[in-house]
Order: sequence, then C-alpha cells, then structure tokens
Amino acid sequence: MKWVQKYLIALLLVLSFSGPIFCQLAVSSSFSTLESFGSARLLALGSNAAAHPADISFSALNPACLNSSHINQWSITSQNRIGGIHQGSLTIGFPGNLFKNKSSKRKKALNAQRGGLVFTPNRIFLSLGVDFLSSGQLEQRDVNGNLLGLFYAREVTPRFAFSLDYGKLSLGFGAKLPIISYGVFTSQAIAADFGMLWSTDSSRKQIALVLRNVGRNFEYFSLQRERLPLNFQISFSQKLQHAPFRLNITYENIQNWNLQYLDPQLMVIDPLSGTTSYEKLPWYNNFFRHISCGVEAQLGGRLFLQLGYDFRRQMENRMTSRRVSAGLSSGVTFKAGKMEFQYGSSLYNVAGRVNQFSLIRSF
Repeated sequence: MKWVQKYLIALLLVLSFSGPIFCQLAVSSSFSTLESFGSARLLALGSNAAAHPADISFSALNPACLNSSHINQWSITSQNRIGGIHQGSLTIGFPGNLFKNKSSKRKKALNAQRGGLVFTPNRIFLSLGVDFLSSGQLEQRDVNGNLLGLFYAREVTPRFAFSLDYGKLSLGFGAKLPIISYGVFTSQAIAADFGMLWSTDSSRKQIALVLRNVGRNFEYFSLQRERLPLNFQISFSQKLQHAPFRLNITYENIQNWNLQYLDPQLMVIDPLSGTTSYEKLPWYNNFFRHISCGVEAQLGGRLFLQLGYDFRRQMENRMTSRRVSAGLSSGVTFKAGKMEFQYGSSLYNVAGRVNQFSLIRSF
C-alpha cells in the first residue's frame, strides 16, 4: 500500500496550499448546517470540542481525531430540531490494518541514523459518512401569499475523512459534497476540512487546530455564489490527573474578529429628539463570542456526564424582556459492552431546544 500512502500525503499537501484560495467568510449561507454535527456527545459539550477524545462521529468535526479505537466502529445519530426539522447522520470507521505500514519502524530507524525527516506515518485511518436533513412538507406561496402547492426541503452531505498517525501528532483531511434541494431548486458545493491533533501526557492533554469548510459553491439558487461557513479554530482538552473530569475549551472563528451584528435590542431612541443611536458593546463581549467550553465527568468506566456552554449562542439569543438560558447544553453517555448510547440536549432560544440521540457500535 505504499502508493496509497504517497498519494494521500501528496493530496493533503496540495490541498493545504491550494484550498485557501477559495476560502470565503460566511455571513449568511444556505450551507450553515455544515456546522451541525451528528454526535449527541459533541452537542452536549458545546458543539466545538475538537480536541476531545471520543467516538468515530467526531471525525466530522476534526478528521485528525481518527485513531485505532475507531476501527470497525459505526455511529448513527437522530436529531429533532426546532420547527419540526429532522436531521441525522451515519459514520463508519474502516479497518486500520488495510493501511498499516509494516516497514515504518525500519524506515524511521534508518532516517534517524541518517538525520533525515520522517514523512511516512505509522498508520492511516479512514472514515466514510453521510449527513441528511429534511423539513417535511412546506407550503409554496407567491408574493401575494397565494398557495401554489407543497414542496420538500432536503439536504444530503456525503463525506469522507482520513488521518495520518505520527505518534503524538496526527494530521487529518476531510472532504464533503453538500447538496441542497428546495423543491425544484438545487444548490451544491464542495468543501474540505483540515485538522491537526497533538497529544501529550499519555493523551491526558490534547491540542487541536482545525480549518473547516474551505471550498466554494458551484451550483447556486441565485446568480451569486453563496459563502461557505469557514471556521478556523483552536481547541484544548485536559484530563485532570486526580479527578474524573476532562475540561474542554475552544476558540473558534479565528479568521474573523468581529462576530457582532446589528441587534435591534441595542437600538436606543431618544424620547425627546427622536434620534436613534446604537449601543456599543465592549471588546470583551466580542471576545467571548468566540469561546465555547465544556466538561465531561466519568463516573466509573461506563457512565459519562457532559455539560457545555456556548457564549455566542447565548448572546445572540438573549432577550431583554425575559431570562433565556440559551447556549447551555448537557448530556449523558452510557457504555454497555460494544454498544454506546448517547443523549445530548442544547437550549437555543425561547422557541425550544435541540435533542439528539446517538448509537455507537464497535464490531
């Protein structure tokens, strides 16, 4: 399998240099669901725990997290979103021995003697998956509100990911083809994900760098291309040495400092002059919009409890008239033999919360 390894490494290097040419910053996009992942455990941790060691479904967020524990593992997820929208995903991990490099140790020893660099990974891990979304029947109306008929809104995103294992360092690449259909109208795009995961202290400490949704829209609804939700993030995960807790913190959207928008709740009208002014938020308000955090407690070897918080979600869904706990998420994971059951729940706004179930199976 030497030619496979050389091809995958060459493909990763080429896309690393050519991908950013097509990067676009997402302001609003039909492809915003690319940032919604099929993992109840990930949802419970705040949706951005890219450095957290977990199951095969995390490869949709960070392809570099693929490892030997994901061999012959599959994950299926079902989620009920606000408004009756149903979303699900399926991810399968392939046998790692198909890509095992038996001569890697001998080559490393020779390169160490010669003082050369080692580009040959220990192993290569691969996963395939698909995400889907359906809204059910929707009413189609004209500009005057007259009913024209019914239509369906659907999204399908086939994807694959692989990682190169270099011991403490893992490099990952993923590609996906999101296809959106609103009745007779369709839109398609191609996107790539790049990931790096560094593990130290017997994997108790992990640091991840992830660049997601690098790509472009090649079939679109209007005459103008839509922007993909580009996201460059750094994530840190730490398992406490003398306590059953693992802490996670992520700083996302590094490429875009200003995540604020025109919020009507911040507009102030002078009752005397009638002039309108906009309340300026402090810099730390914008800083916290980049941060999401989570903690997982391990109760024995089978039960895991998760708690997460997304500052940006809370700030964007807050209301001045009532208290809203948006951004808060929680979940539970239970392992039984080769089966793993996950439940995650996240409060988005006063309209309701998102509930997600995942089933993990290892063969």
